[in-house]
Amino acid sequence: MFIVAVALSGGLFFYKQLTEKQIAQNKTDFERAKGAFEPEIVNKIVRLDTRIKTSKQLLESHIAVTPFFEYLSNITLKTIRFKDFGFVYLAKDKIQVSMKGQAQNYAAVALQSDLFNEQKNLKNTMVGDLSLDVSGTVSFSVSTTINPEVFVYASSVGASTNKSSTTPQQ
Repeated sequence: MFIVAVALSGGLFFYKQLTEKQIAQNKTDFERAKGAFEPEIVNKIVRLDTRIKTSKQLLESHIAVTPFFEYLSNITLKTIRFKDFGFVYLAKDKIQVSMKGQAQNYAAVALQSDLFNEQKNLKNTMVGDLSLDVSGTVSFSVSTTINPEVFVYASSVGASTNKSSTTPQQ
C-alpha cells in the first residue's frame, strides 16, 4: 500500500506540473492572440454593439399611435365617425383612450358598442353621453382601456399581425 500511495503521489505531482505548464502556455497564446487585435477597433465594435442593443430596446418599447388608428379603423362601422381622440399612459400595462363620435342612429351606436366589447385588446369599454344632434345624428363618447401592445411601434413595422379579425359591416 505504501508503494501504491507513493506512486499515486508521484503521478499527481507530475500531473500538477503538466497542468501548470499547459496553463502557462495557454496564457502566453492568449496574450499573443490578444495583441493581434487592435484595441481601438475592438472598442469601436463594443460601442457599436451597445448602440445597436439600445436602439433595439427603444424600438421594442416605443409607443406609436398609428397602429391603434389602423386597429380602430378595422373595428369601426362605416356609419360611425370619431371626432376627438385622447389617450393617457396610466401604467406600463394600462393606456386609457377616450373618443367622441357621431353615428347615424342609436342602433349604430349600440352595434359599435358590441363590437368594442368583443375585442380582446379593449377592456372596460364604456359608451355614454348619448345625445341627438339638430342634424339627426347621435353624438356619443367612448372610454376604454387598451392593451399597450396595440401601440407598440415594433408590432406595426412587421406584418400587421395584431389587427382584429373582426371586420365591421354596415
